[in-house]
Amino acid sequence: MGLALDEPREGDETYSVEDLKVTVDPFALKLIRESGGITIKSSAFGPMAELNGASGSACSC
Repeated sequence: MGLALDEPREGDETYSVEDLKVTVDPFALKLIRESGGITIKSSAFGPMAELNGASGSACSC
């Protein structure tokens, strides 16, 4: 799941991750909740969000 800075749109919801408020669209929030949440991690390419229920490697694309 990639991270992007954008202005909130109508219908977006707020999700808290480790005391960080993240605004996401309803489809992304559904995926986040179904996977058990997300974790913000640091990588050589900068911060990335990883779905907790995801298997395999993460992508910060």
